[in-house]
Amino acid sequence: MVFASGALQVAPVQDETTWSFLHRLATAYGMLSGDLTGSWRWTNPTNRKDGSRPDAEILLDERAQAQLAAWCQIPGVHLARALPSWTAGPNAHVRHGGDGRGGGGLGRARWQVGQLEWGPVVFACRLCAARRGAGRERVWMYRPRSRRLCTRHGRWLLEADRGHLVECLDVTGLSGELGRAQRWWGRVAGAAEAGGVAPGEVFTLARAVVCGWWEREDFWAREAVWGPRLEGVVAATRRRWDASAVGWGEAQWRLLVRDAVVFPEIVAVAAALVDRQLVERVGRTTRGLLRDRAGVEQFAAVLGERLDRPWLVGVESAGAPGPLTRWVLVTAGEQRRMDAAPAARGAKGKWSVRAAHRPVEAGARLHLPAQTVLAGRDSAASAPASAAARRQAKSPGSRLVDGAGGGQDPTAAGRDPSGEVADRRTAGPGWGLRQWNAQQFAQGVEHARRHAERFGHLALTHTENGIQEGFDLGRWLARRRTEAASLTARQTAQLEQLDPWWNPPWPVGWQRCWQRARAHVAEHGTVHGGDNLDGLPRWLERWLRHQITHYQNLHPGQRELLARLGCTPGEVERFAAWPARRRPPGQALAAARAHAAYYGHLAVSGPTVIDGISLDAWLSNARRRQRTTGRPTRLGTRLSALDTWWNPPWPLSWQRMWWAAHHHLNGLPDGTGWWPDAPSAEGALTWLRQQHTRTSLLPGQQQLIAELMHTAGDGPVWQPRISDRAWQTLADLLPSRPAADRRYRSERHILEAIIHIACTGQTWPHIPEELGSFATCRNTFKRWHADGTLTRISHASLPEADRTWQQQLAAHLAAATRNG
Repeated sequence: MVFASGALQVAPVQDETTWSFLHRLATAYGMLSGDLTGSWRWTNPTNRKDGSRPDAEILLDERAQAQLAAWCQIPGVHLARALPSWTAGPNAHVRHGGDGRGGGGLGRARWQVGQLEWGPVVFACRLCAARRGAGRERVWMYRPRSRRLCTRHGRWLLEADRGHLVECLDVTGLSGELGRAQRWWGRVAGAAEAGGVAPGEVFTLARAVVCGWWEREDFWAREAVWGPRLEGVVAATRRRWDASAVGWGEAQWRLLVRDAVVFPEIVAVAAALVDRQLVERVGRTTRGLLRDRAGVEQFAAVLGERLDRPWLVGVESAGAPGPLTRWVLVTAGEQRRMDAAPAARGAKGKWSVRAAHRPVEAGARLHLPAQTVLAGRDSAASAPASAAARRQAKSPGSRLVDGAGGGQDPTAAGRDPSGEVADRRTAGPGWGLRQWNAQQFAQGVEHARRHAERFGHLALTHTENGIQEGFDLGRWLARRRTEAASLTARQTAQLEQLDPWWNPPWPVGWQRCWQRARAHVAEHGTVHGGDNLDGLPRWLERWLRHQITHYQNLHPGQRELLARLGCTPGEVERFAAWPARRRPPGQALAAARAHAAYYGHLAVSGPTVIDGISLDAWLSNARRRQRTTGRPTRLGTRLSALDTWWNPPWPLSWQRMWWAAHHHLNGLPDGTGWWPDAPSAEGALTWLRQQHTRTSLLPGQQQLIAELMHTAGDGPVWQPRISDRAWQTLADLLPSRPAADRRYRSERHILEAIIHIACTGQTWPHIPEELGSFATCRNTFKRWHADGTLTRISHASLPEADRTWQQQLAAHLAAATRNG
């Protein structure tokens, strides 16, 4: 085929089917796909239905591939990397009698169902495909069930050739949770391959287990997570796609969004199935217990803890044995075998899923009306699929889509909620559905009235406690809140009459906490901020502290409700002014950040108060908590970013001296300053050289000292400080030598030793050897300090060069007086 207008460059999307790429190529030239397929010879009939199936695939020999590469102006090596079926084309034609070179100058082509060899075919995300040059064209691509999420645009890709026109689900509200699960699956797949199991088999079994729970009534009676997910995904997808044109009911929508809703649980179950420690425990717990299924219950209990569903063990043990039970029993049998026989594979292996346990799949039944699916009126030709759809429609979770909680017959009509008889012939199209919705709303309002009369509010949760008389009022109210904009004025007034805050602009969980706090206040009186919320229950105290901390960010309605409890703006100000109140971790962390930014470290041991926060006590609690835990805590990780040695295994006083020596040698960083009790440069360097000679330091301390000694070098430990001019003045201030002191001792050396201790902060046993015995110097210091000699020396008029040690001596004497 020759294109008169010249060839265009059309690039494929990664993992795209060759049939999809051929469609887009023909559209780019303004042609039909049949115009291009007619250029090849076919090894199987071209009038088959494969050409109209979205999951169809075309296998091309080498000559046909060269023609296609010339049409799209993309080298064949690039097409081989993007199109999974590209390399299989020449081999397929050789297997079926072709020579791989075509005939008569024409290439050869062959139809094949792509999902049989390369996996399911899904609709690609149009936004991602458009970035690769697909424009507005629909793209079909291969994608396994474990990688259906488009994390960039929050879309869940759906399989093609499933009887529906919806290409993807809008899972923007769940994109974070689904994205984490999809990344987690990468690690689970690696663990499966390390254990010699195909990741696809593990995912298929985990999906069968979770989808089995999806169809069970006792599971939905306790499940509190899937309901909100289901409602959110269906509502968002309905807004994106024209639901009226699709014409589906609740059963179809539940079947379509199921895999997206349960995907996190599927990955969690798959992770448990490949957990080596858990699998080994299966063999130990089920030894001799195959008949009573005690081992299965123990495994289900562990799985329930991982899924945050402790009631799962009761659900799994109450029903008929499912795929999880079979896997546990077969695993235990393999571990008990004494011989080293390989594990069974295929249909008899533990990773296989029996036909009875396979989930109901979305197929051609999505074309049928919802009433047909619910009633089960199907032809004999589709009997197997109809039974599966009836099981799917009868499951209790189906009422989550339309918000109905009761089980009334949608065809039972003839009366509206007021009791008047209506004529179906004049009601118009959709009369039965409107009548049924009105009856369901009236039933829900009646249950809401009973609950409001008993508890005084409608802030319900999605738990088993909300199910009364077989009606899930919590889910019904959640659905009404989702559709609040579409409720009539009369319906809204009915609900507001029962509870003005039935649909608050803040989370319903906050409203439930407020209702609980209101009940406490009604019994014990209003709360006050001036007493630091003392005397309140622990749960109420913590909740009120959180509200007061974020008071400026609250909704005006929330502030009004808090005022009814006693937390008025004035009480909030009184609480904020309380000097000893507990502060939130964020404020304490900000105080630690400010201290580290100004002083360069977090070695805080003495009383330190910043913005009313006792930083020393807060850091001490953080150190104790991390040492008790035995691993870095979340707060400890943040503090380590401020100061690597904020929690050293040695005393904090040692760490403070190290920081002083570090800053004296390397200079203070920009914006930092000295802390009040920081030692002088001479004292810090003297301490550093003493630590260098110690042999009892920890390895970390030795490393820190070695880093500074490389900069400090070997310098003199001691040099005289008293000048000759100053000694002429000081000699007259010293008292006469005691008569009992017959040993010759230079009083100038003794005074030098006292000044050395005052300037360096060292202890008496560490004075330089040049100054003599430390005991004599210490006794003389006590005597001169008692008779006031040292005080006169610190106030004497000395030369300017001696003023520095004179001031340090005065400070040392003041500290010695305070310490007794």
